[in-house]
Amino acid sequence: MNALSWAALAAIAGALVLPLVRRGALLSLTLAIAIVLVYIFDYASAFFPGPTVAQEIAWFHAPGAELSPLWTILTTNFVHGGTTHLMFNLLGFVLITPILEERIGSLRWAVVFFAGALAGEFVFWAVRYQEGWILFGASSGLFAVLGAFARLFPRERVTLFLPFPGLPAVPVLYLALGYLLLNFAFLAGSFSRVAWEAHLGGLGFGLVAAPLVMRIPAGGPAKLAALNVAALEPLATTRELRQILDELKRADVPEVRAAWLGQFAAKARCPTCGGPVRIRRNRLTSTCGWRQPV
Repeated sequence: MNALSWAALAAIAGALVLPLVRRGALLSLTLAIAIVLVYIFDYASAFFPGPTVAQEIAWFHAPGAELSPLWTILTTNFVHGGTTHLMFNLLGFVLITPILEERIGSLRWAVVFFAGALAGEFVFWAVRYQEGWILFGASSGLFAVLGAFARLFPRERVTLFLPFPGLPAVPVLYLALGYLLLNFAFLAGSFSRVAWEAHLGGLGFGLVAAPLVMRIPAGGPAKLAALNVAALEPLATTRELRQILDELKRADVPEVRAAWLGQFAAKARCPTCGGPVRIRRNRLTSTCGWRQPV
């Protein structure tokens, strides 16, 4: 294995370790950084003799030969087949997936992403096991995250991509389906080059497994088994806050209720001073001294 391939593996390992040693670092964003670094290393390796980074750490199969090493099932998620492929997946990593990670925690997010990636890869392998192929990209894991997002927060509206300001927010379920269609449209010169089996496998895993993943203890803030919703009614002074409060009332998973409460606090204003509101030990507080137990 050449030096650039080792550098790519080091970038992947660093992305996985950093959220463990640095409080507040989001795994979704550190993975995005690793993906960019691996792409740069792969591009540079093409100028040197020998196999490229993609050829060494992507998951591949040739007719009549064995599969590539088992560990490439993980590292193949960090390899991308071109700038368009890379940028399209980065949009999902940077603009969408951190929202879900902040809601459900990094551990659960990691389970959804990596288990969803494996599910998508298995579906791809099962369909094309008699063919020769090389599979790379984070799309199956990304679709698993979108599927989980749509299952856990189906009415959540997400603002579309930053290059197009002014576009209305859309339900995340529509975004997941739209992202799937756009992925098919833009990521290949021919449809046969798109690993649609992996995409559908990842999306299906996220939709089905999300409630099970939420049973994993996530640590962090205290779970809200009960919530005094009536105490929040006077603070719901806008249409957006009313919608969030309605979602909070419908949520039956403590962690999901806590996530909606966090979003409510982020949008609410202190009734005394008009300043921002924060959650502190199951209370809403403001810098002016106002407090409201929830």
